[in-house]
Amino acid sequence: MKRYLPMALAAILLFSCFVLARGSAGSASDPVVTLSYLDKRFSDTVTQKVSVVWKPIADQYLKKLADTQSGLPQGADREQVIAWLAEQYIAKSGTVGFTPSFRPITLKKGDRISGGAGTGLVLRSGTAKLAGNVGQNAVNVTVGAEVNPGADIPKDQYFLLLAGNGTGFVVTSDTAVVEIDGSYRLQAAYTEQYRDLGDALFAMKFFLGTEAGYELNRSATRLEGLVMMLRLFGEEKQALAYTGTSPFTDLPAWGKPYVAYAYSKGYTNGESATVFNPEKSITAYEFMTFILRALGYADTAGGDFVWDRALDYAGQIGLFSPAEITLLSGLFYRDHIVYISYYALSGHVKGSSTLLLNKLIAQGAVSAQTATDAMNKVTRQRP
Repeated sequence: MKRYLPMALAAILLFSCFVLARGSAGSASDPVVTLSYLDKRFSDTVTQKVSVVWKPIADQYLKKLADTQSGLPQGADREQVIAWLAEQYIAKSGTVGFTPSFRPITLKKGDRISGGAGTGLVLRSGTAKLAGNVGQNAVNVTVGAEVNPGADIPKDQYFLLLAGNGTGFVVTSDTAVVEIDGSYRLQAAYTEQYRDLGDALFAMKFFLGTEAGYELNRSATRLEGLVMMLRLFGEEKQALAYTGTSPFTDLPAWGKPYVAYAYSKGYTNGESATVFNPEKSITAYEFMTFILRALGYADTAGGDFVWDRALDYAGQIGLFSPAEITLLSGLFYRDHIVYISYYALSGHVKGSSTLLLNKLIAQGAVSAQTATDAMNKVTRQRP
């Protein structure tokens, strides 16, 4: 763990010429990320992880070291134990390994490579996006700015990961070459599992796919999640007929009426006064928030739940089983959007015995016969 810090700082010095006196994350008017800021964000992350997670576990191993068969040398100190534990963690979590200098790896479309705090990534060929579930956990050191998940990755620019929470690159071209420095984990392209549920939703006009088909093996965007929410609200027709505007300047033409309508109803906000960030990957928590809203639950102050605990709340009210919550808590794809949306139709509207599907039938969003025919074709059992 300790070896990451010198490498990260050396990489920063090597790839950047923007060391200034003050320590800030940068802004629109002054986007420079300073060395003192990176040092603090990175070292705080590592220090906290070691102090809170590894040291107590290491101390337990130190107490049992005399009679353990772990392969650790007798008389090992805490740092040696922490290093050994980290190696065991890497092996069990599916991490490919650790490389102390930049090593090229060839990936295919849909592959995802992430790393621990202090890992460096450089895209050498092909195209990729920054993947991550929550927050700003990577810095483009070359230009000096924090980067949001969903952003396109420029070639030959150095990205430093600030947290080992799954943030990394996901390949969007047929192939790509990524150079990596530090611990890394490679996850092969996702294979869709719920096409039958997608077919049922398609028959009911709740899920229409894209020009490229269902695309169940890629992450969904904020805009796609919002459109799905409006369909499950039974309000897509109203959205398409809406003639008002929103303040957001980064929307594609097809998405403008959806966002404008949702904004006017208070269903959604942008990431700033003028930026919606429609292509940013939506998380499981964010999409489950949409589903719970469709069922009448509120995430406003004093409401039923808070958005970043939406999965937990869905389990508490029996909408999804513990096994399903675990399934949905990993990497989040359009496949999972389909899964959640289909089974949410069988959920009860808050405070009533009315199913969401029956509410949508009553609103005229789908006919009872179409819904029955579509759902009769699904034979899978829920976990």
